[in-house]
Amino acid sequence: MGEGVRGWRERALVVLAGSLATALAASLAGLELVKVVALTVFLTMIYATLLLWSYRLSFALLGLFALLSLGVVDVRTVVEHAHLDVILFLVAMMILVGYLEEKGFFDFVAWRIIGYVRVSFKALFLVVVLLSAFLAALIDEVTSILIITSLVLRISDILGVSPFPMILASIFATNIGSSMTVVGNPVGVLLAFSAGLTFTEFLRWATPTSLMAVLLTAGILLRQFRGYIEEGQEALLRSLERWGEVEVRPPREIARDGLLFASVILALALHHPLEEALGLGKNSLLLAVPMLASGLILLLDPERGFRAFEHRVEWGTLVFFLLLFASVGTLEYVGLVADMSRALASMAGSSLESILLVLTPLATLMSASLDNVLAVAILVPVVHELGAVGLNTYPLWWAILFTACYSANFTPVGSTANIVAAGMLERRGLRVSVLEWLRRSIPTTVASLVLALLLVYLQAPLMP
Repeated sequence: MGEGVRGWRERALVVLAGSLATALAASLAGLELVKVVALTVFLTMIYATLLLWSYRLSFALLGLFALLSLGVVDVRTVVEHAHLDVILFLVAMMILVGYLEEKGFFDFVAWRIIGYVRVSFKALFLVVVLLSAFLAALIDEVTSILIITSLVLRISDILGVSPFPMILASIFATNIGSSMTVVGNPVGVLLAFSAGLTFTEFLRWATPTSLMAVLLTAGILLRQFRGYIEEGQEALLRSLERWGEVEVRPPREIARDGLLFASVILALALHHPLEEALGLGKNSLLLAVPMLASGLILLLDPERGFRAFEHRVEWGTLVFFLLLFASVGTLEYVGLVADMSRALASMAGSSLESILLVLTPLATLMSASLDNVLAVAILVPVVHELGAVGLNTYPLWWAILFTACYSANFTPVGSTANIVAAGMLERRGLRVSVLEWLRRSIPTTVASLVLALLLVYLQAPLMP
């Protein structure tokens, strides 16, 4: 899993050089000392995550130590920005998914899917890609990637092929598909509240574009992974010889697990209207439903439930998330987010073309290297300032949505879904290579971004 000593030292030197360059550039830009420290520590964590993936948790812990010990942030602020709601949601969903894995539910589903496409691995690959996109749109990207990754791992185990290509394809489809609806991605939720966008507007302006982008991405991936698909085809044909040897679980037990799984998915998909009907706070049921499911599992089947809690929950990934969220919050706390908003607003011109040329490359860079939610949080006030001077900002909201969601595919740290899936792969002994990720992500991401932004530009005269 770990890099060789020489390779580790070279990458560590690059991380150190990047940190020193960041501190120097921030100082020369005239930033206050507290802002220089906050930015340097945060970007050092990002550099280490990209170049020293296996040691990302170590650098995240050291980064938070630096922020606290140097007085950049206090404990209360760390807790406020740690997004415990997201962490608890992931814990509960991982218990549910892990429990179903323990019971062999995903084995059953995997064999069923293989049975439906038993003569074509290419069809299986496309089913996974499209299922990833639509599931992300219906619930959310994190829940979707948890489910799809677990499913792909089982399919790969059954067929004896590497799960990495199919999981990478599912990640790309998940991030693109999550932009179809307002509930698919925190980016969409943030934009909906900031710009007053409705669910219907997402269906009109986001869904068709994202659907075309998913289909385009699927076509490119089929060409990129030709060798993998040929290998998978041979493995699929071999697996059919073992079809009669598959253990069939009792129908009642399968139905019970399927009902539990379907009930949770349906409740998550309908959480927003249910919250409004019951007079509950925003996202109350989004967190409560997985809590109910995991609590019942631990109560009614404690042996397998606690085994899933101990061994199936990605504790290292979750702690890394908590530390990353806290570090991102520090940038806002010291005022760096506000500074960046004002700088970007002053750079943008007065025409749609000039604004897009300024905002989309910056949004792409920030979404790929920081986090797409942080990128949008920085860009929202910029767009509001542009609107205050009389510019029509409606097309910009959609441009930001597509740029943030699609650009997350560039690197393993572009979105929460990426890190979750990479963590699950790592537990299987498959280290995520950033170079391999970039080799696969650049063609698909560039193509989908160009398509989406071109459609935004062409449809701008039709927009309100």
